Amino acid sequence: MHQFFLKSYRFFQQNKLPGILLLLAFVAGVGFLASKVALEEDVTGLIPAGKDQDVLKRILNETEFSDKIIITISSEEEQPQDLTAYAERFIDSVHTKLPGFIENIQGKVPDEGVREIYNFVYQNLPFFLNEKDYREIEEKLSDTAIAKQIKEDYRSIISPTGIVTKNFIFQDPLSLGPIGLEKLRELQIGDNYLLYNNYLLTKDKKHLLLFITPTLPASETNKNNEFIAELKEIQQQLNLEFKNVKGDFFGGVLYSLANANQIKKDVQITISIAISILLILLIFFYRKIYVPLILFIPGIIAALTAIAILYIFKGSISAISIGIGSILLGITLDYGLHILTHYRNNRDVSQLYREVTTPVLMSSLTTATAFLCLLFVNSDALNDLGMFAAISVIIAAFLALLLIPLLYGKRITETPKNTFLDKLAAIQFFRIKPLFFSVVLLFVLGLFFFTKVKFNNDLSKINFQPETIKKAEQKIQNIANSNGKTLYLVSYGNTIDEALQENSKVYQRLKKFNTEHRLNSYSSIGGVVLSTQTQNKKIQEWKDFWDSRDTSALKNKILSESAKYGFKPASFKDFYHLLNKDFKNLQLNDYQNTTNLYLNDFISISEDFATVTTTVNLGDVPSQEFTAQFDHLDHMLIIDRERINEGFLGNLKNDFNQLIGFSILAVFMILLIAYQNLEISLLTLFPIGITWIIALGIMGAFGIEFNILNIIISTFVFGLGL
Repeated sequence: MHQFFLKSYRFFQQNKLPGILLLLAFVAGVGFLASKVALEEDVTGLIPAGKDQDVLKRILNETEFSDKIIITISSEEEQPQDLTAYAERFIDSVHTKLPGFIENIQGKVPDEGVREIYNFVYQNLPFFLNEKDYREIEEKLSDTAIAKQIKEDYRSIISPTGIVTKNFIFQDPLSLGPIGLEKLRELQIGDNYLLYNNYLLTKDKKHLLLFITPTLPASETNKNNEFIAELKEIQQQLNLEFKNVKGDFFGGVLYSLANANQIKKDVQITISIAISILLILLIFFYRKIYVPLILFIPGIIAALTAIAILYIFKGSISAISIGIGSILLGITLDYGLHILTHYRNNRDVSQLYREVTTPVLMSSLTTATAFLCLLFVNSDALNDLGMFAAISVIIAAFLALLLIPLLYGKRITETPKNTFLDKLAAIQFFRIKPLFFSVVLLFVLGLFFFTKVKFNNDLSKINFQPETIKKAEQKIQNIANSNGKTLYLVSYGNTIDEALQENSKVYQRLKKFNTEHRLNSYSSIGGVVLSTQTQNKKIQEWKDFWDSRDTSALKNKILSESAKYGFKPASFKDFYHLLNKDFKNLQLNDYQNTTNLYLNDFISISEDFATVTTTVNLGDVPSQEFTAQFDHLDHMLIIDRERINEGFLGNLKNDFNQLIGFSILAVFMILLIAYQNLEISLLTLFPIGITWIIALGIMGAFGIEFNILNIIISTFVFGLGL
């Protein structure tokens, strides 16, 4: 193989201009293709594939669990007027300064919104009633109850609030609508809220809540940074303007931005430190400034080529894999350094290629093989990483063999050979007995502890969580009285009707469980948005109820009682019409057109997949006791950070165990084919085995746990060690 590189070297030495043009054309071509690749920023790409996992990923992609930003406006004392004044100014400022970032703001219900909701419920009353409600209606139909209700209606109309209430009373003289309206309470988490001047306040009137739905996904880091900065400026300005109340905000996007910004900062610092140290060492070693700079060229071109190849065959690549794979730049430096070290000590190019071609290619092949074993892991992001890394390593090795001797020529041999690195390299470590026995001792100790290494499934421990954001989150939990564990019960199907049918099963079981165990709170549309099957049943229940009663006698009783207070016979015609109305099934659009129900927070629909989400705050109820009641339901998943991490990242741990096995086997076969000697092949793997046992032993002894990140890094280390 070295003859190919030697002939290529001699050809380009004699044809430098065509070689330079060819290199520039190649770089331009792969650079152009690489620039067109679509970066997938979806973190769920790390979740292993599988039936349940695929459903989970789709649910996470199509529902909004943490996209909202919650605004809290608080006062030490009861200050409802100041709270609502702050909220008015805040909403106006946001709409003025951030129109492109805000989809909607919830928390204020206009007067017409209250009327809209009441009319919707009343005109579709059968869909909001259950067996218990019909018993309550039965009590309202007695002569005594009718007389009492008509009297209350009259008093309400002649009161100062009559201008507001009279339309409700004429439409619903027996006050049946509020029975149906009770179902809407299940759309909110908890009952610690009231409406004050059309705003949502806590019952102690010390806190006001607003909910912002951003137009941007959390992955849009740059634009979200601008959005959050502007939002913070509005908050700080209003906090100065209002002395008695203060605003704050929290949302999942804040954690996303904090992590993204911290990662960028950490990467910049670590890369700057690493490159600075490398440059200092290499410049000191080679006594040339340009030498270390050119070392990066093969790695950079290789990375661009790998991205271009993936674009041709896939069209996209996981941004996570690119980020992690950037460490390859350091790995590929080794090939250039290996070649330079030989070239520095020997002017003969022919001998150089004879000595370094096989080691460099074997090193890149075994490293690439270790990376390709990531294809056996059921994770899209790690599959992309495996392909990207393997292609980069192979191409970097070829480019290093082609370019390094050409770019440096004979000038490298002029560097002195008496640096401390030369002296360090001259040490025969295998002759140092204390060092040898120390390694043996560590290996023996490692045998006792390496099996005790645990896998940490909790991703939150590797997240960056600023104290200010954690305090804001805790404040909201205290206001909402939701300090217990929060779970999401997601029902799904191919159509929204299928998802609603599954959600109905969840809802009935949830109500029963809540009666027996008293959850802290839950938020569900199970009693509001119904499947076609359930709606048909509700319509029939309404018909059966009124068919078994004399509606004419009921009408006459209302007429006689209302006449005592001067009501006209036609005053309650809308109510009489309701009793005989031929109800039709509601479509989802009918619900969604009632804008103040905010049903889009619960429902997600795509072309062939729909979900309905129920939020549950357990309070003091043990999580396992609750989930045991729902785990066996089909077409329903419980979204819980701990369960997801344990279930799916636990599977990744099992894949990792297989990954190591596949890597060792594949690399061993390559070594055996290359060396055609079993002893040499085993000896090549022997140092890796020893260091692996020692490393795991240290981790087990000191309680250092594996996580998703060092599993990935381990693949790099294994490939590099060979």
